[in-house]
Amino acid sequence: MEKEAVPWIDSLLSLDRQYLLALIITMGNLIRKAGDLVNKASDTLISLVAGSCIVAAILVAAIICLPLLPFILIWSHFSNKRFQKEYNLYLQQMNGVCFFFYNNRKSSVAFAREMLAPKLAPAVRRTLVEGKRIVTGDDLSFLSTMLTGVKDRKGFPYLIKVVDGQVLDCSINQQFYNTMAGNKPLEPLLAQINSFYTSTARASND
Repeated sequence: MEKEAVPWIDSLLSLDRQYLLALIITMGNLIRKAGDLVNKASDTLISLVAGSCIVAAILVAAIICLPLLPFILIWSHFSNKRFQKEYNLYLQQMNGVCFFFYNNRKSSVAFAREMLAPKLAPAVRRTLVEGKRIVTGDDLSFLSTMLTGVKDRKGFPYLIKVVDGQVLDCSINQQFYNTMAGNKPLEPLLAQINSFYTSTARASND
């Protein structure tokens, strides 16, 4: 004879299976979260160790370099003093020389280099600047110092002329871009450029 199934026993077994399955899923989630926490703790620990090593290295370098600091300051002072002396001598040698500084801005570099620069007097020294770095011309360190000292900071291009050891400068930014954007004749812009160069020359002779 076949045994008669007992409904409540089957229900209990089904409940136990569901409970066991839920328990297994819950344990799996807990294990995964525990693993994530361990990984985060490990990353944090590694970051702390790396940070501590960097701080320690900086402290060691500071301790080593501290006794050298007075010598570094003295060397820097005399180095700057020597450079300034050489720069002043360079300005004396460049008396009367004109410079045309233009930058590598995409919208204007071709116009400055191909349209305007060829129209300038042959004696004018064309100097291209990329960012803060001068890429054409001799004595780049002196030219960089000259450009850094520009007073009329309205934007490239800059006109510069050395007169009696002094650097005179002028920005033609507005007129330059008005001419380029408006497709206007170059003559008025060239007249302004030549006026600057010649007027400073007359000032030198006074």
